[in-house]
Amino acid sequence: MRFLRASLGIGIAAILLAASFTGPAQAAPVDVPAGYDCAVTYASVGWTTGFTTRLTITNTGTLVFGPWILQFVFPGGQTLMQGWNATFSETPPSVQAANPIWQPSIDPGTSFWIGFNANGADEHPTGFTLNGVPCAVTYGPY
Repeated sequence: MRFLRASLGIGIAAILLAASFTGPAQAAPVDVPAGYDCAVTYASVGWTTGFTTRLTITNTGTLVFGPWILQFVFPGGQTLMQGWNATFSETPPSVQAANPIWQPSIDPGTSFWIGFNANGADEHPTGFTLNGVPCAVTYGPY
């Protein structure tokens, strides 16, 4: 009986030790072709019933994004009112923006800005991707 208790204690300790090294399960990384990388600067200012946002999209990779589609997800019940420098579409909570006319591509090392007004709380959206490539995001004031 003493051997059984000791074995059980060692087994539990081993499980706890293994869990501390492995940590929580992580999502599989997105396969991004080499040369594609991006960054987004999100600047917003709120008012009573909505907010205005300026998004600066930067191609930090070595390949051209063209044509391009920026996507992100609103965290709450926000909805677009109007946008500029891009054609916006929305399937709540997801928003898509593209500019096939004035800025059909974003070259490496260059930036392009777009903006929009939205209804709802001025909360930071998440999941920014440019043509499916996850972008680094910086949030700041407008």
